[in-house]
Amino acid sequence: METPVDDLDLLGARPETKVEGRLIVTDRAISDIVAWTVLECYGVVGMASPNLRRGVASLLTRDRVHQGIRVEQSQDELRVQLYIVVEYGLNVAEVAGNVRSQVAYNIKRMLGRPVTTLQIFVQGVRVSER
Repeated sequence: METPVDDLDLLGARPETKVEGRLIVTDRAISDIVAWTVLECYGVVGMASPNLRRGVASLLTRDRVHQGIRVEQSQDELRVQLYIVVEYGLNVAEVAGNVRSQVAYNIKRMLGRPVTTLQIFVQGVRVSER
């Protein structure tokens, strides 16, 4: 005997079932989204620490890029600070503008909420090793 499709409980999901709850996205998860976005942007050599050592920016390794990102969120606001190193010879304002638009777009697309403040600190300029 065949079971009508409407009566099936596919993968445990029941149609029209509403579950109460809330979604909490941690600062670290937001930082992950920001890090992957920034590192894919043209003109960004890498993330830098907010603390300069003897006035020189040090590039963070991929497993430490979160140190170059600060996230603060409340119910109504999402504030992000980025510390980057830009490739030598490129227009720094254009690179920063591209980073700003890409981060804002990906946060909005993935989390459904806008970034209210996005500050980009260019900690240095380097020749790209790519």
